[in-house]
Amino acid sequence: MSKTAVRTGDPIKQNLNRYAGEWVAFVDGRVVGHDEKLKGLMKKIEIKGFSDKASIFLVPRKDEGPYVLIISK
Repeated sequence: MSKTAVRTGDPIKQNLNRYAGEWVAFVDGRVVGHDEKLKGLMKKIEIKGFSDKASIFLVPRKDEGPYVLIISK
């Protein structure tokens, strides 16, 4: 069974399998929020005061490849 993991600035790896198919927010290498919808996650991290600090990405499901997000202004 393959696992999706993230390597943070320190040697800790976090198992992200439980977040498969969800948007996840990280601050300082730890998960600070997750939700099935990006809008829901943004509300959660704003309430927690992390909206300017968080790195956010969509964790792929086991049958999906990695995602690439392009933001244009």
